[in-house]
Amino acid sequence: MSKWVFAAIFISCVAAEATLEGFADRDSVLLKDGSLHRGLIVQNTAKEVLLQGSYSLQSFPKSEIVRIHNEADIGLEFTKANTPGDLPAWRVMVNDLRNNDSVKSLEQIPATAIDNGIYKNIPYLSFRINGLIEMNIYGDPDDPGAVEFGAYGRGGSDDKIRRVLRSFLAGFLSSRKEVGVIYSLPLAGGKKCVGDIGFLIIPPTAPDAYGGWWISLFNPQKLKAARLSDAEYAKLTRPFDRIVDKTGRVKRGTWSLQDLVQMFQIKSHNGQAPVLVRGFYRDEKGHFKPLADDSAPAN
Repeated sequence: MSKWVFAAIFISCVAAEATLEGFADRDSVLLKDGSLHRGLIVQNTAKEVLLQGSYSLQSFPKSEIVRIHNEADIGLEFTKANTPGDLPAWRVMVNDLRNNDSVKSLEQIPATAIDNGIYKNIPYLSFRINGLIEMNIYGDPDDPGAVEFGAYGRGGSDDKIRRVLRSFLAGFLSSRKEVGVIYSLPLAGGKKCVGDIGFLIIPPTAPDAYGGWWISLFNPQKLKAARLSDAEYAKLTRPFDRIVDKTGRVKRGTWSLQDLVQMFQIKSHNGQAPVLVRGFYRDEKGHFKPLADDSAPAN
């Protein structure tokens, strides 16, 4: 992956009517084989169309397309009303990251086993951003029990990066009181709750930090409902030292796409298993590209 640090990200979630709880599939692509694919066109170039579906991102070569139906962009592609105790769905967060020029790459990685702390035995999806930043989404990807960002290496002690990650999460909060609480937590670590939302900062020295600095929003009741038995959890996770090295970087050659099998087993609230893209990167011209199954950004 790119070595660039995760620069400033400022987000605002707009409350609006949208289908699929935050996703509007108003666009479509008709292929020569007769198949019709619906979603949101996020890029339309001379060579290809990138279509974001509710659980996937697909690339269609222009040579295979018969017709493209692209509605006007009215700013409602990924919106979700913030209500008390509600956390952003995975696709809202991924879309926000994709639309920020400071994010050069995002890659899904196998979830590593968490054997202590409040996230013990909670299934989750894990993504790496620009190499040493991690995003984890716990429980139901559409209705998470927690959303978390972490920084490894020097980023874990860099106040600028830690404040940026805090600002990102603050953008999803629904009240001034909640925003005040997240900014009142010392960056060195702490935990507070407001209503149904908990705020947690874990320093790199904590037993459940695994060498990183972490900040998260969580809903205690949703976490409780999502917690699995040891046997069930073991099927969805991998040992930490198999996936991540001592510097916090993702290892290569020690895991395969088969280790991402957990993304097909975590069920959403509507009964579907998410089929997520592996991630994306930006090429030398800054163009957004999805990762292919046989590709991975360099660390």
